[in-house]
Amino acid sequence: MSDNVLFDTCAWIDFLRYPEGILGDMIAEAIEMDKALLCGVVKAELLQGAKGKKENQQLNLLFSSIESLPCDEALWNEAGLLLQDLRRKGITLPLTDALIAVVARKHRVDIVTLDKHFQHLPVNVINPSV
Repeated sequence: MSDNVLFDTCAWIDFLRYPEGILGDMIAEAIEMDKALLCGVVKAELLQGAKGKKENQQLNLLFSSIESLPCDEALWNEAGLLLQDLRRKGITLPLTDALIAVVARKHRVDIVTLDKHFQHLPVNVINPSV
């Protein structure tokens, strides 16, 4: 892995919960090489799914050690306009995915995900074969 990579929520779940997951292995390698990235939306989604105090503590430790890409007001507007354009074309996607995509594009990083929604978003996706 030569460049920094933003990992989508599904990848972090794989890393945290499944010892044999391909996405988790990619994150482990990226962490070793100091290439793994988070963003606020991914952090919020991970916290939403946490099952108690222990998992919250694990996530807080993770969040304090992995760089998180910032998201300013302009990116919120960009995500909204992007979703508006897609909806006109008959495609409805979650706000969270659009926001992750515009954050990645702004910071010029790829996203690792298995989520098919990203195929409609203007961002480079690494979708490992599982």
